[in-house]
This record gives sequence, C-alpha cells and structure tokens, in this order.
Amino acid sequence: MNNRTRFACLVCLVVASATSSFAYIITSYQMVLGNPSSAGTGAENYLKQLPQYALGYQSSKGIPKWVAWSLTSGDQGSGRYDGNFITDTSLPAGMKRVTHADYTNSGYDRGHMCPNADRNITLADSKETFILTNIQPQRPDNNQGIWANFETYCRNLTNSTGREVLIMSGGYGSAGTIGTNAVTVPTYNWKIAILVPAGSGSPITKINANPAGTRVIALRVPNIAGIRTTPWTNYITTASSLQGSTALAFFTALNSTARTTLLNDLDNGTN
Repeated sequence: MNNRTRFACLVCLVVASATSSFAYIITSYQMVLGNPSSAGTGAENYLKQLPQYALGYQSSKGIPKWVAWSLTSGDQGSGRYDGNFITDTSLPAGMKRVTHADYTNSGYDRGHMCPNADRNITLADSKETFILTNIQPQRPDNNQGIWANFETYCRNLTNSTGREVLIMSGGYGSAGTIGTNAVTVPTYNWKIAILVPAGSGSPITKINANPAGTRVIALRVPNIAGIRTTPWTNYITTASSLQGSTALAFFTALNSTARTTLLNDLDNGTN
C-alpha cells in the first residue's frame, strides 16, 4: 500500500468515525449514571450486568427495581427473537426464577424494561431482552400504548439527533401478584431518558460540563387499563419526584451541580 492509499484510508476512517453512531452494547457501558439502588449480591437488591443492560433485581417480587442501558442509532437493527420469554437461570440458587407461564392468562403483558427494539442489532442481543429479569407485568393499554409510544420516541431521538440517550426504567408499588411464583404487579411504571449533549468525551464529561443543555424526560405511568391512546406527555414528571417514590438515588455518577439540575428538570415534551 503506497502513502497516498494509506492517507485515503485514514481520511475514510476519520469521516466514518465522525458521522456514525456506534453501538454501545458493552457490559461496562450500561450503568454509566450510577447504580441507583447500590445493588450488589443480596437477593433483594441483586446486581446483574449484561452487555445489553444492567439491572437491580428484587427476588421476593420477581421483577427488577430498575434497568439501565445506553441507546444509540447503532443499537437498532432487524434482529428479532420470536420464542417464549426466558427464565433467568443465571440467578443464584434460592432466588425466585420467574417463568413464561407465570404471565399466561394473567391479563398482563410481559413488559420489557429494556425493549427488544433498543437491542436488536443482532438476534443474540434481541434474545437477551426476553430474559424475565428484564420484564414486569404491565397492563396491555400501558405496555402497547404509552410505553411503546415513548420507546419509539426515544429511538427517534437518537436517529434524528445522532446523539446518545441514557435510559432507566422500573416500577414501584404493588397491585397484587400473578402466577405460581407470585410475581408482583407494579402500581406504576417509570422511565427516565437523558439526551446526552453533543460534543466529544464521555457522557458524564459532557453532562457535567453542560447540565443545562442536557434534556431529561421522566415519566410516571399508572399500570392500568384505559390509557392506551393517552399521550405520554400527560405523564411527565421530574426525576426528583420519582426518586422520592422509588427510594432510588439517580445520577450519582454526576457532580452535585449537574445531578441537582437533572433531578429537578421538568421537560415540556416538545424539545
């Protein structure tokens, strides 16, 4: 290869790097804003980290306290797993292992926290989102209406801006249980999406440098029927309010100024 060819290849690499949104399906990258429950090895606050997402699992309820992941346009593809939802056999012995059958004929959807369409760059990545530690019981009108619409909105944000969105979701409260494993039905589902500012550096660096330019969208959605066509913007709240309801601690990886700004930002749903 001559010098001119080497130079041409280098230029192509630089241009591609500047214009592409690369996938962030990497274990170390799914919890960059912090561990909101200080999850570890305990059964009621068990930390699980995968390349596709991270979560804190609560065994007695059979659902996650929270799930966190990074989303870029590069994480979205055409892979699609079409089998049954998958019991999490990686959980330590003695922890509740929810099954596909626990949801059957319950009246509740198997609601993804990290959605398949955020992780379908390959079939293998898609399949990981169907593991039942990433799932909560959701009313169909919630899951297939408001929840699905906001998931699409977040994906469209990455595609239209070329920027990264950091997302956390979960549920809280109890509206009973389903299945032989007594899976808790949350009273509310919540989600927080952070549109990371443009520029160079890590997400934390960019947010700390420009918290006022960081968009924060926080939702609290009642897990009920009858809301399928309700706009998701009707359920906007603040991360601070969700923090109070869930007893979680959001954005702990940020400096105090940035964290306070993001916790108290009330999005208008139109930015």
